[in-house]
Amino acid sequence: MKLNPIAQYFLVLLLLIDVHAQWPDPSKKTHGAIWPLPQEIQNSSKTWSIDPESFKIESDYQCDIITEAIKRYTKRLFPMREKCSLSSKQDTAVKKPFTNCYVMDLDKELEEQSKLVALKIIIQIACPSGVPTSNMDESYKLDVTWKEAILRANEVWGALRGLESFSHMVYCDKTSGYQIRAEIVKDFPRFPHRGVLLDTSRHFLSVNALKGNIDLMAQNKFNVFHWHMTDTESCPYSSRVLPKLDHGAYDDKHKYTIEEITDVIAYARLRGIRVIPEFDSPAHVGSWGKGYPNILAKCYAEGFIIDSFKSSILDPTKDETWDFLETLFQEVYEVFPDDFMHIGGDEADFWSGPCWKENKNISDFMALYELNTTLQLQGWYLNKLRMMMDGIGRKKYIYWQEVFESGAQLTDSIIQVWKGRSNIEIMAYMHEITAKGISVLLSSCWYLDRIESLYDWFSFYQCDPQAFNASEMQKKLVLGGEAALWGEWVDETNVVARLWPRASAVAERLWSPSKSTQFVSEAWPRLFEMQCRMASRGYPAQPGYGPGFCDTEYHITLPE
Repeated sequence: MKLNPIAQYFLVLLLLIDVHAQWPDPSKKTHGAIWPLPQEIQNSSKTWSIDPESFKIESDYQCDIITEAIKRYTKRLFPMREKCSLSSKQDTAVKKPFTNCYVMDLDKELEEQSKLVALKIIIQIACPSGVPTSNMDESYKLDVTWKEAILRANEVWGALRGLESFSHMVYCDKTSGYQIRAEIVKDFPRFPHRGVLLDTSRHFLSVNALKGNIDLMAQNKFNVFHWHMTDTESCPYSSRVLPKLDHGAYDDKHKYTIEEITDVIAYARLRGIRVIPEFDSPAHVGSWGKGYPNILAKCYAEGFIIDSFKSSILDPTKDETWDFLETLFQEVYEVFPDDFMHIGGDEADFWSGPCWKENKNISDFMALYELNTTLQLQGWYLNKLRMMMDGIGRKKYIYWQEVFESGAQLTDSIIQVWKGRSNIEIMAYMHEITAKGISVLLSSCWYLDRIESLYDWFSFYQCDPQAFNASEMQKKLVLGGEAALWGEWVDETNVVARLWPRASAVAERLWSPSKSTQFVSEAWPRLFEMQCRMASRGYPAQPGYGPGFCDTEYHITLPE
């Protein structure tokens, strides 16, 4: 039954009133809960105390990833140290007069017996010298039932995820100091691809801004940074082999050198984050034409809603275009070591198709090759681009959804679904693509640049990539998904608050078992704690659910 507009208005009003009447009690947020929820937790009523002055993280196997992680988590484990130090509470306690030395010694012995002294890391396979890959093992087992906790992982990537979980388990009890529950955690991700897209074309994001969000991705157990590097508005990529390419940058301050990009990739590697670049084409390339105008199709069409799209598509009939692309991607292959490359392919027909259609040279070319529509021309372009890129070096490819519709060759490729106005429509796309035996990623319901309500993370949390009727074999083609933060209305002033903890909801959907993460009402106390945890680590993560407070909050530093 479809409600009329007046009935819809009053229904929304009632829902808002109901939500407001049930603001969560800030005191009900969890303490020491892991986000995202692990696959399995064996709970215990026992708790350990932890003295930050003596507690150690140890590993017999040393490599740069583990060494840096131990340094990082040693600092991160104990926020509010001046307020929550167990040793300071002990110093106060010993000042009390005791007349019975036996009682005092017994108290001290019991105290030592209830203290967790170390976390021991055991890794089965040697650390790789290279970056994480699409088949990395992120599983781990964490046993905190002994005085020396044990973290076991097959690969270093699982050890990183386990260290993050351990850091979540430590909490401050205002009367007893730092505490951790004696639990056993067995954990692994539900999906292998769990990403966040950041757009550095519409608004430039500094290297520090990128690193900060990569750190937050690791805190939420994402494992892919999808770097939408360039678009029509600007090209901040500073190429060595195409020196005029960065003429499309906003100015000289808004460019990434190869050294800076390499630095970001190295930073991400230490946190188990893959960096997948996207150089979108054949559309969305207007900024490339600032330095190399001849590669763009001359546009004779009129009536564009956004004028910049009039001259933002490549001319695939020119040898000069293909020389440019080969030179560009030879360098990109060397700079970005991930085994996947995102080559876009979206909106060419929708936004810029008329530029191809009204260009006589291109329309004659289409007739010669019996290409009846600009969508078919896009498929022809992408097939030729793939052949060219295969000649440069073997990688697997990710495309936007339109490429599936264009008839391009998609062997060993992934389609990223971004269309759909409802869950029914979105899941119909997921079913259609996987039914053809093609792997998919979901982004449609996770466009975080759109703010639809105060509680839009509810819908992010409740969107499941496998919520369509199909065989298990077909559902295995769902590799995960990505939260997308497009940059039209996002820059360095709001990128963290816009993403977090809203992206945290996506993180749990992609990591945790679906059966135990069905209800928002059960998730919010842990999300509340996660938001506070990110704030305590120096990031301005916005409130996730109504009024409240964090024990350690983010504070603005006033300029001098």
